[in-house]
Amino acid sequence: MTVKFSVEDQIIARSLSRKLKPRQRKAIVLRFWHSYSIFEVAKTLGMTWEQADRTIKDALAKLKHECAEQPHFSGVAA
Repeated sequence: MTVKFSVEDQIIARSLSRKLKPRQRKAIVLRFWHSYSIFEVAKTLGMTWEQADRTIKDALAKLKHECAEQPHFSGVAA
């Protein structure tokens, strides 16, 4: 499934990602932009797969919360 985002949405998404902790941001980039598996994320960041999984889940929850507070964000709702 391909999702198209407006330029405004892309700017908001970048801004929101800056609110993540550096390790969360790295995990999200590896997992979703570079298509790493949870195990590859864990190995790259020097953590267990459980820690990597929790880091990604926490980051996604934070992003979801931040998106909900952006009235002009037209991204896909979960």
